[in-house]
Amino acid sequence: MSENNEVGIEINKEKNDKEKEKNKKPEFLIDESEEETDTSPETETTEEERTIETVEAELEELKEDFKKQLKAVAESEREQYQEERDRLLRTAAEAENSKKRIEANAEKQLKFANRNILEGLIPVLDSLEAALKSVAEKAEVSEASPEFSNFSEGVAMVHKQLMDVLKIYGLTPIQAIGEQFDPNQHEAVIAIESDEVAEGNVIEEYRSGYQLHDQVLRAAQVVVSKGKVEKDVESEETDEQQDENSTEQ
Repeated sequence: MSENNEVGIEINKEKNDKEKEKNKKPEFLIDESEEETDTSPETETTEEERTIETVEAELEELKEDFKKQLKAVAESEREQYQEERDRLLRTAAEAENSKKRIEANAEKQLKFANRNILEGLIPVLDSLEAALKSVAEKAEVSEASPEFSNFSEGVAMVHKQLMDVLKIYGLTPIQAIGEQFDPNQHEAVIAIESDEVAEGNVIEEYRSGYQLHDQVLRAAQVVVSKGKVEKDVESEETDEQQDENSTEQ
């Protein structure tokens, strides 16, 4: 029995081998994809390591790209912030300058708001000054009565009170007599020689001048000194000869 079984097994084995040979494809018909792949644990581990390394490299690239984009966005935002800040600062500075100009113009307008009225009062001051000068001349010529003296003092007091009020509003007389001639404040009527007043200084005032704060409303009409009187040489010699002749006589 055992021999028969062994013979049967060998027969079946030969049949199976023959069937395998029949079903086996030629080598040139075998597709590469049909070739057996190496599914050993070492190959799987290597592919897994490569996959992890690739993913890590991609993550690093993504991180670098994100950092660059974030830096570019931050730089752009910083530039926009700086531009907006500069614009706001310029706007604030322009607003402050405009405010100062408006305040300066308003102050100037308020400062010279009474200019026309004060200019209209200057002829009144001229009349009062002329009255005071006339009274003073008459008082020198003859002895004045007590009533005349009281009138003179009253006119002088009114003139002083009026000048004090006008001074509050910025109207002041221009100083002239004894001052250096200033074409911005003085109007020269005539220039004469003088041994007492230095050249270029004002000797006399014909008409008072007035200014409102720092603006001249009317220049003062004045007489200017030309300096010391220069005698001719011939006249000096003649004077010396006359002195000698009178001494001899």
